[in-house]
Amino acid sequence: MSVQMDRLKKLLKRVFAIIGGVFALAVIGVIVKFYVLSPKSRPAPVMTAPTNGEAVARGKYLVTSVAACIGCHSPVQEEISGEPPVEGKVGAGRDFGGSGAVHIRAPNITPDKEHGIGDWTDGEIARAIREGVSKDGRALFPQMPYQTYRETLSDGEVLDIIAYLRTLKPVADDPGRTSVGFPVSMFIRGVPQPLDQAPPPPPSPSDKMARGKWLLKVTSCHDCHDSRDAHMEKIPGREFGGGMRFTNAHGIVYASNISSDKATGIGAYTAEDIRRVLDEGKGKAGNTTYVMPWGYYKGMTSEDKDALVAALMAEPAVANIVPARQVK
Repeated sequence: MSVQMDRLKKLLKRVFAIIGGVFALAVIGVIVKFYVLSPKSRPAPVMTAPTNGEAVARGKYLVTSVAACIGCHSPVQEEISGEPPVEGKVGAGRDFGGSGAVHIRAPNITPDKEHGIGDWTDGEIARAIREGVSKDGRALFPQMPYQTYRETLSDGEVLDIIAYLRTLKPVADDPGRTSVGFPVSMFIRGVPQPLDQAPPPPPSPSDKMARGKWLLKVTSCHDCHDSRDAHMEKIPGREFGGGMRFTNAHGIVYASNISSDKATGIGAYTAEDIRRVLDEGKGKAGNTTYVMPWGYYKGMTSEDKDALVAALMAEPAVANIVPARQVK
């Protein structure tokens, strides 16, 4: 009997040793993947932004009216619909606050050399915009939609954006860095990917539907209006179904259902109704919208607004009742 017990003890020791070895290898694998091999990046490309007025104007249009970079990278007046930037602070960065272990801060993107991007090369800025890697090699928090920009912004567009950013007034403000606790910080490191090939230039306004679909992406409509689960992951098949929760100076605001569902979305809206949201920040019933950065999108050309509206109205219907705004 004692011989059998000895054999059993030895067997259990081997089993536990194997389990321990597998666990140790798994831990080492995770460390290597997320802390040695991530974030995946390449040396910043050698790129030179143009300085002519036409390029700066094109970049200004993208930054202020399409991608609305200014809305995320400036302190804004949340109490005002459309969230205009604080005067004199355009591009100075924004503190979005935090929840739990995550505190998000959008960096200063003015040419200030100490706190902004004044000492960044054009290639380093382009890499951050489309690949999610900062000058110092850090992975950027993916609230910055670099995954979208890698699919939508060609070299021409990204260089025009840089050309305009170089013209901003330097602001010596430091909003601080985004802080993310473990284990979320580990997974964030795995998101960036080097750009193998730049996307083609955006569709011409003459191709209305293609242009509109491009605009729906580059304006980041999906990021706020796609329905998400409890882990903030987008739910497949529920694009533009709404429901994402935001807190601002007015209380709790939920992203609207902007799918073509007639009962819970904007299926009953006319093109003019949707244009009014973009131009005035007013819903079909005349209600004022908050959090929605319409104050930037109103600067889009009439052609681009028409294209965006046409593409949005062609999106599938998603039945989803979004809670009403909770006023403070």
